[in-house]
Amino acid sequence: MEALLKIFPRDWFNRGALSDTPEGRRLEKYRGLVKKNHFRQKDEYRISDLRFVVLDTETTGFKPNDGDELLSVGAVVIKGSSIKEEQFNRLVNPHRTIPPLITDLTGISDEMVVDADDFCEVIEDFLQFLGDSVIVGHCVDFDLNFLNIKLKPYNIAINNYFMDVVIFSKIFNTDLRCHTLDDMLKYLCMEPKGRHTAIGDAILTADIFMGFLQRLEKLNINTLWDLRSFIRHSMLYIS
Repeated sequence: MEALLKIFPRDWFNRGALSDTPEGRRLEKYRGLVKKNHFRQKDEYRISDLRFVVLDTETTGFKPNDGDELLSVGAVVIKGSSIKEEQFNRLVNPHRTIPPLITDLTGISDEMVVDADDFCEVIEDFLQFLGDSVIVGHCVDFDLNFLNIKLKPYNIAINNYFMDVVIFSKIFNTDLRCHTLDDMLKYLCMEPKGRHTAIGDAILTADIFMGFLQRLEKLNINTLWDLRSFIRHSMLYIS
């Protein structure tokens, strides 16, 4: 057994174990997201008609399989070529001590989350906010992987089509060598207001993505199919 634990994630043998708990039953209605959010069903949608949810998270660290937990979720909505007033901004009680380095970086302390909602409560509300929208983020693979690892014991997965602004930056900002969020903000002469908070980074990322949407419009990329084809073709020429 110990040998297997070195190979598989710690929660591998508990998959589905929490699905029959009160929290799991509350989340049960979201188990159909995998089929519901199949992106090819939206290929003919115009980009201007799509609802984009720009997502960012803060966590206690980078190892969700090894005890790190979610601290906050921030998200804003883009639709019709504008950033809407809809926002999602919640702290999460990680039920563990927050490392001092993370507190220094994010400003989130143990005292701030002691009365915050648990993961299941926050993720239930976020899934309702998200719906079948297209997800956007900076290095959004990390955020989605983290959330999905934490959702795995409940037999739930977020499977929405997603886009990473890093890809667009590599396509359009060809003279930018590094595509961290800080480098992109500096390159675009944007004030890093709210940096290293989930909602702050989500707003900053949304502002950056809006600029890319405007450039895509000038290239007559109008539908999700156009956009997927453009990304796939462009990936052949970027490193």
